[in-house]
Amino acid sequence: MWNWIAMVASIYILFIILEESVYLLWNRYVYGPKERKARLWKRIILGIAFLIRLHLREIRQKHTHRISSDKQSA
Repeated sequence: MWNWIAMVASIYILFIILEESVYLLWNRYVYGPKERKARLWKRIILGIAFLIRLHLREIRQKHTHRISSDKQSA
C-alpha cells in the first residue's frame, strides 16, 4: 500500500516540476531573459574574482618580501 502512495506522490511531484519548468521556459521565451539579474550575478562573480586576485597578490608580495629578507640576512 505504501508503495502505491509513494509512487503516486512521486509522479505528482515530477508533474509539478515539469509544469513549473515549462512555465519558466515559456516566460523566458516570451519576455526574454532577466537581464538585470544576469548583470547582478556578473557583478558579484567579478567582485569575488577581484577579491581573490587581491588576496593572491598580497600572498605573492609577502612571499617575495620574505625571500628578499632571507637573502639579505644570508
